[in-house]
Amino acid sequence: MTDPDALVFECALDAPPEKVWRALSIPEYLDRWLGKAEAGAERVDLAVVTSEENKSLTYRWRESGQGAIVGAEDSLVTFEISPTSDGGTWFRLTHAPQALPVAANSNVMMALAA
Repeated sequence: MTDPDALVFECALDAPPEKVWRALSIPEYLDRWLGKAEAGAERVDLAVVTSEENKSLTYRWRESGQGAIVGAEDSLVTFEISPTSDGGTWFRLTHAPQALPVAANSNVMMALAA
């Protein structure tokens, strides 16, 4: 079941799954796709969570740098790819917030609005 807060995008790509996989999994290619941030600008920190070659790849996504929202939660970005009958790729991207559990006995205090 898809997270109701998730953003899902799907489309057909005119490239075989192996080529799409390389674009998603090789850091230099991924940097070109996401765009390298200039010094001090907002950027994205990625860490691989799960990977199934030529099928799916999930990254933990965290924005950082100038312009990033302080205290914003991480999210999970999952890329799913599958071959199409014409030699291309069916591409599905799911971007979902990652809920971080807070212990019931947490010492975190909530600020009240004045």
